[in-house]
Amino acid sequence: MAAAPAPGVRRGTSSGAFSIDSIGAARRLALVPVVALAALILPHASAHAFDVVLNAQGEFMDGYLVNGTALPPKVVFIDPDPPNPDILGTPPRVGRHVNGKLCFFPRASGLTGKFVVADDTYRESCLDRNPPQARCSVTQRGSRFFVGKDPDGWAVFRRNGKWTKRHIHTPWPGFAETPQGTSPPDAPQGNRDPQGCAFDSRGNMFATDVGSGDPSDQNPNHRGSLLIFFPGPRHRYDTFCFLDKNLAQAGMPAMDETGNIYVPETGMLRMWKYSPPFPSSAADCPNADHLVTTPPTKALFPTPGAVTPSSIVRVPHTDHWYVASIIVPFPTGIINEYDANGVLVRNIVPSNMLKNPLGMDVGSDGTLYYAELNLNPDFSTGCGRVSMVRFVGGMPQAPEILGKNLSFPDGVTVVDSSQLRVNFLKLPQAPEPDPRTCSGGGGSPSGAFID
Repeated sequence: MAAAPAPGVRRGTSSGAFSIDSIGAARRLALVPVVALAALILPHASAHAFDVVLNAQGEFMDGYLVNGTALPPKVVFIDPDPPNPDILGTPPRVGRHVNGKLCFFPRASGLTGKFVVADDTYRESCLDRNPPQARCSVTQRGSRFFVGKDPDGWAVFRRNGKWTKRHIHTPWPGFAETPQGTSPPDAPQGNRDPQGCAFDSRGNMFATDVGSGDPSDQNPNHRGSLLIFFPGPRHRYDTFCFLDKNLAQAGMPAMDETGNIYVPETGMLRMWKYSPPFPSSAADCPNADHLVTTPPTKALFPTPGAVTPSSIVRVPHTDHWYVASIIVPFPTGIINEYDANGVLVRNIVPSNMLKNPLGMDVGSDGTLYYAELNLNPDFSTGCGRVSMVRFVGGMPQAPEILGKNLSFPDGVTVVDSSQLRVNFLKLPQAPEPDPRTCSGGGGSPSGAFID
């Protein structure tokens, strides 16, 4: 799931207008080796590091082998399901339903080289789906079909993109006991729609739960939240505190060089800056709500012109920020640059060239990459895109499309190919999906997205 969309925007589920299983099946049938094409464009990619733009959409995580041109080679980095989910036949390469952005663990975490991504595999494969996928019956942890019974949270992956069989999440009472093929109990805060992540220098993981996307939902347990998970002596990240439990659609967090956390609150048209004191262990939130007893300093970070902030990312080599607004200016949003105090510096992508931006990241050469939801008039999602803006002489150029016909593209993460132990040229090609699979509609347990 990623930065929060506008109020009422939904993500997509098996009960909606399209099926994740049908999307996955169509894509898997079309998967062919990308070696020949990529080798022509990136002939030395295996020997030299290059940028890979990772984007979660339709529960897949695609990798764009960017080369400075529109529609570059695109491969499947993480696939959600086996080729035939109804039998224990061919196992998936990875087999996890992922959303949002990717975050690498720092050295202090004890998990150097590994990374996390928001993950809701067990719920979608085994509870929301009826009948459950065949792999839901597998209990052997060593099996490539093993799913586990983890509630929605963040899965831990190795550098080769494979799941470590480890998961980070808050408790969801009754979740593991729910009969397969049956909807679980109402999700508590922390599990409603896990999204972004950010690590501090001590290895603590800051994370956001989007919460409900229904502006009329007044249930306090359905609000979005900002959490911190602590590595602990065994690096298990199984203790946590809530820093804020009262956010209306919390977007993905970003951290500056001094450790301040920035979080869009799209549903309230705000961007927040959280500053120390931050908790150092679960002893700082010794109560049933796991809410810190000494809250961090929370200040409004102004984003004039970006009225519905959905994401924020650092401008390289400066203390400036790029901020995306998902709807306002109505109806397609805007991307602007702001200084360290929230003063508008300049426009980067005008409204007439956007289709509702969500996640963003910046490449090694300063290129800005971003996902676009392409909202329908009823705020359901249409066929989304991943696009880029290059800079020439410091000036932003016209946007170029990397991928289109995408199902709720959310998080965008640019990685150096050397950070991962993956030969991207040997991964299966991710073809442009059929537009009929991304027409929007449907609902989700969180109410904010279609998972």
